[in-house]
Amino acid sequence: MSSSAAASSYWRVAGMSYLKYANLCADMVRGSLKEPTKTKAKLREAVYYRAATWKDGKPEKQVITDLTDTAAEQEVKK
Repeated sequence: MSSSAAASSYWRVAGMSYLKYANLCADMVRGSLKEPTKTKAKLREAVYYRAATWKDGKPEKQVITDLTDTAAEQEVKK
């Protein structure tokens, strides 16, 4: 490893973005927790977003999507 690579962050050397690295670390920490702390941490990782369709410069319909539902469904399928 060159001296410049050794001075770089591990996530950068691995070819990851910082967000991917941070998410991976958070998943590892949540996975290592014991119950009941583990279930409390799972509840905090809920993600929602709102999308709206626009027509003539005004929002028509807004849809709120819960990303944790799809993640939970994928866990069940495994």
